[in-house]
Amino acid sequence: MRAFTRTRSLRPLAAALVATGALALTACSSGGSGGVGEAKDAGPATTVSQASQKEKAEGKGAEESGKGSGDTSGAAGSSSSSGSSDSSDSSGSHAGAGAAGGTAKDSAGAASGGAQTGRSAGKGRADTPCTATNSKVQVSSVTRPINHLLITLTNTSGATCNAYYAPYVGFDGDQAATRRIEESKPQAVVTLAPGEHAYAAIALGGDGDHGRTSRKITVSMPGRNDAGTVGGVATLKAPGGKVYLDDNAGVTYWQYEMSDALTW
Repeated sequence: MRAFTRTRSLRPLAAALVATGALALTACSSGGSGGVGEAKDAGPATTVSQASQKEKAEGKGAEESGKGSGDTSGAAGSSSSSGSSDSSDSSGSHAGAGAAGGTAKDSAGAASGGAQTGRSAGKGRADTPCTATNSKVQVSSVTRPINHLLITLTNTSGATCNAYYAPYVGFDGDQAATRRIEESKPQAVVTLAPGEHAYAAIALGGDGDHGRTSRKITVSMPGRNDAGTVGGVATLKAPGGKVYLDDNAGVTYWQYEMSDALTW
């Protein structure tokens, strides 16, 4: 009887233990479910984090893209600046060369002008003679030296001409041109630009043989080779109506200055 009673007493205890275990399992299950729920609740957070990372990634990409564009633009700007600098340097070089070329040219012109004493500025052939056709010829009297006349030659053409040697001068009844005064020969040919003058003097003599009076004077020019007259003859009235001369009369070479011509 006691064995049966103990067995019956243990049954309620076992049932209680089973119930307690079941409650514990239920609690554990409930706790596990709460953990999973919290994990599920973290899902949106994970999504937000992924979205944030995506936005950051896109922002970073945009930043890198912008940076790349800036770098490219900067590179382009650098290239442009470099090109402008090169262009400026090139322009400066050409300007410098032009300035150097312009200075050398001016110096050469100044040297040439100085060598020619500012004369022969007109254009024309270097060997074109001044003649009675392309120039004006005048004869005038002078007070000093006595017994002298002055011939003035003016280039009336539009081109440079050369007054070669001495003019051929003739008086009434002369069969030959008046002699040249060789001592008056200049170092270089007298070159006249348009409008410029050359001078030659006629020494009439006064103590020579065969004195005579002349009312007309003819003037003509020699060419470059001095082989005779070229360009016609200018026939002029003697200053004062008549002049007295003798065999000692002579004519100077053409000179740039009146005073040089009247020295002889």
